[in-house]
Amino acid sequence: MYAAQFMAAMKQTVDVDAVIRSGDLAPIFNWLSENIWSKGSLFTTDELVKQATGETLNAKHFQAHLKDRYL
Repeated sequence: MYAAQFMAAMKQTVDVDAVIRSGDLAPIFNWLSENIWSKGSLFTTDELVKQATGETLNAKHFQAHLKDRYL
C-alpha cells in the first residue's frame, strides 16, 4: 500500500512512464531521495507518508494500482 501511494504522489510531479522508457531513472531517484530516503529516520511511518504524499495511508491508491494492473 505504501508503494502504491508513493507512486501516485510521484506521478503528480514526475512522468514516471517517460522516465522509465528513457532509461534515465534520476528523476525517480531524486523524488525518492527528497521525499522518502532523506527523511526515513526522522519521522514515524505515518508522518512520513503524510509528508511525502499529503495524506495518511489510503487504500484507494492500492486499489487503483490493482485495477490498472489486472483489470
